[in-house]
Amino acid sequence: MTGALTIRPAQPADAQGIAQVLHSVGWFDSFERGSPQTHAANLAPLLVPSERQLQLVACDAQGRVLGYCATHWLPTAILQGWDAYVSELFMHADARGMGVGSQLLQQAVDAAHEKGCSRIWLVNNRDRDSYLRSFYAQQGWQEQSQAARFVLTL
Repeated sequence: MTGALTIRPAQPADAQGIAQVLHSVGWFDSFERGSPQTHAANLAPLLVPSERQLQLVACDAQGRVLGYCATHWLPTAILQGWDAYVSELFMHADARGMGVGSQLLQQAVDAAHEKGCSRIWLVNNRDRDSYLRSFYAQQGWQEQSQAARFVLTL
């Protein structure tokens, strides 16, 4: 897979391509079940542009979605300003190692600078390949070993 890479804001029409990326990752039971059409229909309303988030897609020269990144702007009272939070960064299995993730992540960082954010953060599971191969550390990100992640499933 070679050629020009375009990174642009995601649109509802990208839902099928993003669903294919998430299916190719192989980590999400919800994308192993159901039809690609159902997944795309569920994703499309989430891809409407908003002032509180930036969703990006990386596309090859044929327009195929190779990667997806979602970043959110969060008010932070203790900093008296804004944080940026990368909630999702996924590459199609065929696009790993091509620099797609690095470029998407850099676009998120650039957007956070433009928004005046004082920091940008994300959560990465320690058993994921990106963690094991130090992807984020190689991009200049620092792990906060003193932090704990708590989740309450609703």
